Amino acid sequence: MFFSFKNKISKQKNKKLKILSGYNFRYRNIGKKSEESIIKYANYFNFDYEIDKSNKFERHFYWLKIKMIIENLEKGTHDFYLWLDADTFFCRFENILDHVDISKHLFVHNNFFKSVHKTKYKFVNYLTWAPNVGVLLVRNTNWSLNFFKNVWNKKKYLDHFWPDNAAFMDELGLKAEISKISKNSISKDTLKKTFFLPGTWNSMPKKNFKNPDKDEVSNFYFDPIIIHLAGIRRRDRLKFIKEYKHLFI
Repeated sequence: MFFSFKNKISKQKNKKLKILSGYNFRYRNIGKKSEESIIKYANYFNFDYEIDKSNKFERHFYWLKIKMIIENLEKGTHDFYLWLDADTFFCRFENILDHVDISKHLFVHNNFFKSVHKTKYKFVNYLTWAPNVGVLLVRNTNWSLNFFKNVWNKKKYLDHFWPDNAAFMDELGLKAEISKISKNSISKDTLKKTFFLPGTWNSMPKKNFKNPDKDEVSNFYFDPIIIHLAGIRRRDRLKFIKEYKHLFI
């Protein structure tokens, strides 16, 4: 069956920052809502944006962010690139560049995660940090380009449960949830170039946000700037959007 689905939309204005996002036909019901939010935000600050809606991609569609970031860094037309997953929604008009140290190269939120590694004690769990790449700000530098090329080349994660995110974690050095806890080590150089975004820029409701009895770690922050519906089933994402759309710009 042939679907008439526009592959890419973009605009060109401010060269300070360009927003990148994308989704395919299968994800269109959520992606369209996120796209509306992204465009409102971009227009408010006069930022460029590019939203790729291709239906064919050589890898799992999650890897699109890595490919788009590399391509845009190679073109080098903007000072910063902001990737946003197609299930992210702006709640407030805050210029991200006013909230970070712009001398850094890589900007990501490091969220709490109930570890897959078990302790020998009852009712005691490891709680680790795990960067989430649903919101990624990248400065246009050679270091950034090499970083993401290395992420792209980590093909051992092509079939991983967190394909692109696992490759990113590996390159960053925060490997606790994809390897042994002892492998969790970020180099001094990488740490010096990385800025960890406050949780308000990647505020994630629990997967079972309607079930308070469900034992989950919450990464939802009060008065968020971006709500990210990560890990939630598509039908529940749509329910969330319908019920809480008043929170979005």
